[in-house]
Amino acid sequence: MGVGGRHVPRPAALSKEFSMMRWKPALAIGAVIASLLIGHEDASDQAEAAAARPATGVGSCTIKNWDASADPEDAKDLPQGDRPQSYKADDYDCTGATFAKKGVEFTQFPQPKNFHLDNQWATTSAQSKVASASPTAPYFPPFTHVVVLYRENHTFDDYLGDCASTIQAGCNGVVQGTNHVSSVPNLHTLAKNYALLDSYSTGTQPPSGPNHWWLFSAQSASHSQQQSYPAASGTQFDRFLKNSSGTFPFIMNGDFYWMLNTGSGYWRNPATNAIEALPVNRPGTSIPEELNYNHYTCCGQNDDDQVIANDYMNFVASNGLPTYSYVELFNDHPGTYQDIPKNDAATKSVVDSIMNNASYKDNTLIVVTEDDTQNGSNGPDHVSNTYRVPTVIVASPTYLKQHYVSHVAYTTDNVLAAMERVMENVHPGAIDPNNSIGLATFPMTTADQSGLGDPLGDLWTQGTAPLSATANGTPSTGNAPLGVSFTGSATGGQGPYSYSWNFGDGSAASTQQNPSHTYNSAATFTATLTVTDSSTPAKTATSTVTTTVNAVGNPLAVTAAATPVSGQVPLTVAFTGTATGGSPPYSYSWNFGDGSAASTQQNPSHTYNSAGTFTATLTVTDSSAPANTATSTVTITASPIAGTPPGAPTGLTANAGNGQVALNWTAPANNGGVSITSYKVYRGTASGGETLLTSGGCSGLGAVLSCTDTGLTNGQAYYYKVTAVNALGEGAQSNEATGTPSGCPVSQPLGNPGFETGTAAPWSASSGVVNNSSNEPAHTGSWDAWLDGYGTTHTDTLSQSVALPAGCSTYDFNFWLHVDTAETTTSTAYDTLKVQVLNGSGTVLSTLATYSNLDHNTGYAKRSFSLAAYAGQTVTLKFTGAEDYTKQTSFVIDDTAVNVS
Repeated sequence: MGVGGRHVPRPAALSKEFSMMRWKPALAIGAVIASLLIGHEDASDQAEAAAARPATGVGSCTIKNWDASADPEDAKDLPQGDRPQSYKADDYDCTGATFAKKGVEFTQFPQPKNFHLDNQWATTSAQSKVASASPTAPYFPPFTHVVVLYRENHTFDDYLGDCASTIQAGCNGVVQGTNHVSSVPNLHTLAKNYALLDSYSTGTQPPSGPNHWWLFSAQSASHSQQQSYPAASGTQFDRFLKNSSGTFPFIMNGDFYWMLNTGSGYWRNPATNAIEALPVNRPGTSIPEELNYNHYTCCGQNDDDQVIANDYMNFVASNGLPTYSYVELFNDHPGTYQDIPKNDAATKSVVDSIMNNASYKDNTLIVVTEDDTQNGSNGPDHVSNTYRVPTVIVASPTYLKQHYVSHVAYTTDNVLAAMERVMENVHPGAIDPNNSIGLATFPMTTADQSGLGDPLGDLWTQGTAPLSATANGTPSTGNAPLGVSFTGSATGGQGPYSYSWNFGDGSAASTQQNPSHTYNSAATFTATLTVTDSSTPAKTATSTVTTTVNAVGNPLAVTAAATPVSGQVPLTVAFTGTATGGSPPYSYSWNFGDGSAASTQQNPSHTYNSAGTFTATLTVTDSSAPANTATSTVTITASPIAGTPPGAPTGLTANAGNGQVALNWTAPANNGGVSITSYKVYRGTASGGETLLTSGGCSGLGAVLSCTDTGLTNGQAYYYKVTAVNALGEGAQSNEATGTPSGCPVSQPLGNPGFETGTAAPWSASSGVVNNSSNEPAHTGSWDAWLDGYGTTHTDTLSQSVALPAGCSTYDFNFWLHVDTAETTTSTAYDTLKVQVLNGSGTVLSTLATYSNLDHNTGYAKRSFSLAAYAGQTVTLKFTGAEDYTKQTSFVIDDTAVNVS
């Protein structure tokens, strides 16, 4: 049987695995995403203003000490892979120029934050993010992903290709240089189909090198912007972790989005959640680090562009598109590893993988930009008179105006401030400008900038509300010919709108906003309004209106029919109703003429249970206003049933119990030719004195052959007879049967006697007593009660209260007991099991038996006791198992019972 004592299984250890991906570094993308113009001057006004301003000095903004023929050589002379320790920022002569005052560009948006390292405010509390809300932009598209493709060296010439064919004839007056124009057809397509604009411009050629894009610190809102290479002083973002041979190429990996939202000027270390002055190089931050390891060192080779692109696309396919992605494609850098066509193809493959993906194409903003133009190596930029970095914005045409060009110079002073605006509002963002810059103002030079004020204000974007259409028609119903006045309206999209009405009757369409139309035939027509807005590409919306036209001189008519129209009860009749004329659809109501409930079905079925002649009336209502009604009737004749009442039931028996008598009988051999519908029971306390029962379990019977008469007095004799009833009446009475209820109910009052519910109730048991362990199998079934078995000082109890009826002759209490012990003594009872009877107060009335380790056996033994001494009482049967301090003894109980009879 048992295996000697209990064994508790040890819980399985839990583990959690974390995987960390290496992502591209977070880069300040400048005014890349806050991308397209809302407001602009009229083309003629701009041309006039440009002509009125001098080329330099007061009234203009011209870069000081800039020589277009010499300055590009600055970068060309740098040793490949090196860069200066500092750079010369743009120095503009803006004397007398009129610009928006600092902060004016943010008047309609939340004010920019001031990020200083001594700003302790956000180290103790976090500021809630406040989304920007432009009063002219009621709707913002749901951009939830931003993908930035960083490349190395391309000019506006490269992006435009043959400017005269890709943009417009005469777009500039200079013959373009060769550059990479013939090697980047995909770049031309992106620039032509989407939105092309400046990222930033500098008067001095910025530092350049493989796998490099300008990084900016986050020390202030607009002016503290430092490149990633160590500087002599100030905040240093060392791209090799403060030495020249480190393993990680970028360290811009702190949680920049968190910094912007808290306004602290600090980075949050995602590994420790600690606030730090400098970002740390760890994966898993909001701004991802590099996806694939950057093999470039000062003397080595950077990764192949297609390898990087494929790694990125494979990552997205496996893990989904991150909120922010940074993909560096730098094989367009001059030198040994330059591969312009591959760079162009890799750029296209990444863009296509996103824009052709249904899950991302409508919620992703893609930025294609350069770290610098490096004009000295790439050739001249004939569109710009300064080193201005081109950028293409790619997004769904629903949210991004296509074929858009903007060429406005602005300084790097605006880059970080613009980045803040973007990062704060990228969920959601908005790219849908009102219009493009006209030919008269293209190309722009720095002298044109002063007329635009602060570029950040002009480079904000505005969304449009979704286009919707509404159609109405009056009247909605009437007789032919019916004249209807239609009205159409539109909201959202971009006005003005064009309208087209299809009246649904095969007639010619109307392009009026609010047309009138006449329907000449009877039918239900659906008119459809289609509205088209003036956006590019155009958006459409539809709305419908329904009109019901009735025929003239065609009144509502109704016909009622029934099958069969006569027969013997119960008579089931199938009714059918038809309607013509009037204005469909119709509603139906049947009154069957026998007092039963009405039916709203067109073709109902009804049963007549009484003999007679009935008139069923159908009422039909049409859909005209006001409604028309019409009626039709059909006559039904239900005949009486032919036959006789049934014969007498036979074989009536009465089986007495405690306060009740159970009756059983057999149906009559003759039902009178009609089905028996019910039986009636008669009862009396003397033979021949039976009367009809009108209450209790043997009253109101259907066509059944048994019942139980309850609520009787024990010891009283009762006499019974039964009759059968059909539709023609009640038949003769059956034989007489008698029964005398007794006071002793045969029962087994113990609940859950074999513990097979898997729980103790209604037993009260110590924890763990009721179980299904294979160590101590049950006598029958799967569950038993296992008391003790711990091998230490321990007590288990098992008890249940039971009510013993009076007046019975037998009160047997029995159970099956198995004793399993590790004790070896043959004389001393160290561990015991007491079987006791207690009263309601817990006082022991009797100890029926005491078992011990000396009673151990290899199976179960049945134990029986009489409880006759406690008849008529409610007592508690209790088992108490007690172990001493060593060597287990298990008392296993199963299949208990109290048999009363």
